[in-house]
Amino acid sequence: MAEARSDALLAIEENELAREIQAARKALETLPPNSPERSLQIRRMEQARMKLCTDRPASYTKAIKLVARYALLEEQRLKIISSSSEHMAVAQMAVTSTESMMDRLPHSFKGKHTSLPERTPEDMSPSRRLTELRRHLEERAKSLDETRNHSLHNMAASHPILKEIIEKLEREELPGDGTLIIMSTRGHYLAPTGSMSPHFIEVSRLKVGGVSADGGGFNRFSQDLEHISGAIIMRPIYDEFGQAMTVPGKTTNGKPVFRKMVVETIGQVPAEITHGLDFLQILRRFKPPMK
Repeated sequence: MAEARSDALLAIEENELAREIQAARKALETLPPNSPERSLQIRRMEQARMKLCTDRPASYTKAIKLVARYALLEEQRLKIISSSSEHMAVAQMAVTSTESMMDRLPHSFKGKHTSLPERTPEDMSPSRRLTELRRHLEERAKSLDETRNHSLHNMAASHPILKEIIEKLEREELPGDGTLIIMSTRGHYLAPTGSMSPHFIEVSRLKVGGVSADGGGFNRFSQDLEHISGAIIMRPIYDEFGQAMTVPGKTTNGKPVFRKMVVETIGQVPAEITHGLDFLQILRRFKPPMK
């Protein structure tokens, strides 16, 4: 329970910092070049960036989902509490905590057709209010996902490389165990800021979740569309017994890292990237410059 609440609060704080950066940027756009206020806004923006520790936009939908998850876990805890007084106290605490988190997320009480009151109506029990809040948050997250996915589909359909990836998926021309990485016109693969590990597109996730953040994660490329030149399709390297080979001594989050090789390319990629090239060579030779 404490972990679910901590996860939700962290996502909320990331959103607040992202909004702080956005507000400072807007202020800078309106200030004249010689205004002393500019240095204050630049400092404000840099301080928020340092706390956020990334240039990646914070996900509002993720924060909504994590608050909904916290509320759901509190609902489940209430089911095993037999004491009516304890049940009431825990429910009230959960409602207060959920509402206070929603207060920090703009428009979180608004729905597609109607909005929730921001505080519990007098004739509603805390447990019923908790269920109402959780259902509302889940519906809001679903609506946000649908809107975002529609936008991502349009983005992919209008970009030749991303469009070809989707078309290959639909024609079942992507290997089920495959992984794709996106190449830049600058000669390196696209990766999160400060990371040497690429943005991976797992074919298995793309099949299930489409272009959404839970699938191919095309949202990661929205700021780099003009720089995308091609894509590399890779598959694991298997040994004589049909087992995927691992990179000795290398793990990610406690899991083994599997060796991969290039099986196909899409669009324009460096001439050195050809069929059979080991992914480790790509990591060594085409990593993005550190910022």
